[in-house]
Amino acid sequence: MSYLPGAKRGDDGSRRSKVEVLTRQVAFSSTGREWAAVSGEGLHVYSLDEDMIFDPISLTEEITPAAIESKIASREFGIALRMAIHLNEFALVKQVLEDTPYDSIPHVVRSTRSENSELERLMQFLAKISEESPHIEFYLQWSLQLLQVHGAQMDRHRGSFMRAFRSLHRSIQSRHDELKSICDENKYALEVLNDQAKLALQRALPES
Repeated sequence: MSYLPGAKRGDDGSRRSKVEVLTRQVAFSSTGREWAAVSGEGLHVYSLDEDMIFDPISLTEEITPAAIESKIASREFGIALRMAIHLNEFALVKQVLEDTPYDSIPHVVRSTRSENSELERLMQFLAKISEESPHIEFYLQWSLQLLQVHGAQMDRHRGSFMRAFRSLHRSIQSRHDELKSICDENKYALEVLNDQAKLALQRALPES
């Protein structure tokens, strides 16, 4: 390391510079809210929407939105769900979940692979959808079956699932609190209506 005249600290000559990336192709979505670029570093996808997170796992050429639609049409919901999780698109996962018949949920969950990455993502999707979906019992069934079938796997690798489990618990607890408030209000309202009906009946009865 060399010292400059009058300098108290040395200068080893190292400098930091941003890496230049050659972009070979750029494409924009029809809505103008997403765009993608192909470069020597890989595929880069940018979006203004939080739901559009392109972070696939074990992706192959056979895993496409059209292939997922085909599996749904042929009622192969387990395969469709695994493909949607691999593609990691919120809208596709939600579509597969809601197109799955209620009675088929246990079978589809059992057919889901016990891989930490897939289970963790499925739990995150369930947590996110459950926050606003009106199909409360439907998604509670998904959550219950997921925990019953793969609970032992999650317990062995609890560190990998803790974040997703907390998200799911927070979502379910929030819906529970909302329903409890509505039920309490209905309970008191029904008590008032019942009392008013009794009073009206008493007034209508002839005096003996």
